[in-house]
Amino acid sequence: MAEEIKNSPNQERPQQLSLLCILSFIGGGASILSNLILYSSFDQIKDFFKDGATQIILGTEIDMSFIITINPDFFIWQIILFSLSVYGAFLMWNMKMYGFHIYSVSQILLLIIPEIYVPSMPFPFLEISITIVFILLYFKNLKIIGKGAL
Repeated sequence: MAEEIKNSPNQERPQQLSLLCILSFIGGGASILSNLILYSSFDQIKDFFKDGATQIILGTEIDMSFIITINPDFFIWQIILFSLSVYGAFLMWNMKMYGFHIYSVSQILLLIIPEIYVPSMPFPFLEISITIVFILLYFKNLKIIGKGAL
């Protein structure tokens, strides 16, 4: 009897997968919103940093001159890729295995796009680490996701 429940096609989503999806929805949604705001107000942001590109944030002087050189298309790419990432997480939430592939490809492209549009940014160790952890944790649940799609 326990085996029948374990292998049923309408298998319940594991808690770890639910948590990963919720975190992906929150992170992706916040990133979509912030990139929409940055894209829509990019001219004002450029004007703000044109005169004095150095800002003091939490007592640390930060040079923000790189913002002036960013192509606004960068934010469009971010919006598209974060939307695909959220869509992939939504598919995995609904136990569709191909959501993993959409999520993984979009996350990898999100690591590459800043290197193309903003080469002056430091190497993204934290972003790479978080991406690897999430993809590996989703991969760990891939067999369960695949069983739910039958």
